[in-house]
Amino acid sequence: MVNIQDISNNISVLSKKVPELNIDSIFLEQNGKLDKVFYKEESLHELRSCSKVLVTMAVGIAIDEGLLVNGVPLSLDTLVYPSIKDLVEIKNFDNLEKIKKWTIRNLLMHTTGYESQMMSERYIEDIDKNQLLDYALNYDIPFEVGKRFAYNNVEPFLISVFFQETFGMNLSDFIHEKIFKRVGITNYRWDNYGVYCPAATGLYLTHTDFHKIGLLLLNDGKYQGEQIIPEKWMNEMCQMQLETPEAYKKERVFPKVGIGYFIFISRDGFLFRDGSNGQYIIINKEKNLLITIMASTKEMKYVTEVFRNLI
Repeated sequence: MVNIQDISNNISVLSKKVPELNIDSIFLEQNGKLDKVFYKEESLHELRSCSKVLVTMAVGIAIDEGLLVNGVPLSLDTLVYPSIKDLVEIKNFDNLEKIKKWTIRNLLMHTTGYESQMMSERYIEDIDKNQLLDYALNYDIPFEVGKRFAYNNVEPFLISVFFQETFGMNLSDFIHEKIFKRVGITNYRWDNYGVYCPAATGLYLTHTDFHKIGLLLLNDGKYQGEQIIPEKWMNEMCQMQLETPEAYKKERVFPKVGIGYFIFISRDGFLFRDGSNGQYIIINKEKNLLITIMASTKEMKYVTEVFRNLI
């Protein structure tokens, strides 16, 4: 059993060495027993890239419901281009030929051909959010589609644009109807980028509600016995789809060995989703273990150090 007191002790020790650690709260649930530690009063907290897991869940629901794309049910092999082709003039011919090949699967696995992150907050702070699609589609795409993993915020955003243009509903509204309402999440904020949900960021939840998203991951899409996300999809999104040597760092407590659909596969049965400034969902199904963390630190690599030698 993982002991939250041991984790708290590690936090106290590490905080003296790393004053900027700034963990706000930590929840640990194992075998149905939940322990919570708050270092700051609970309030709405930005999730950053942890919101990506909700995007994946929404895609799974849409596929399960058979939502139609040009008369054909949505699938992982659905092409993205027909839904976005009239929104932006793509000036680079090489880009256009690659974008025409993009599938939903490519977006979920970060294999669209971009070289590296180009849509995080620091890259787009001076760009009109109404122009982000133009920025994304005309940004250089140097690699072949489906061949190379490169972590990026652009793919969740593209899923959001595809979703809204295809189904006529903002992605955040779909997630509200299909997930949030069913697990009792009512107090939240999700800012738009222009008319679109940014998908990879902009979502604010309390830690109590954030933990509910982790429970969906741990329990194969169920919440309090009700199947919210299709179990088959949950299993697929949490399976190794692609090894990620580009992201692997052996020294990390949870090295990124591979990726499912916006979920990282780590060592010894651990899966996780992280977000900038230290937000984490960490699960191990074999141990029936879920840990969620909210932090406010630029040095997020230190956050998982609190688990060193404990799990």
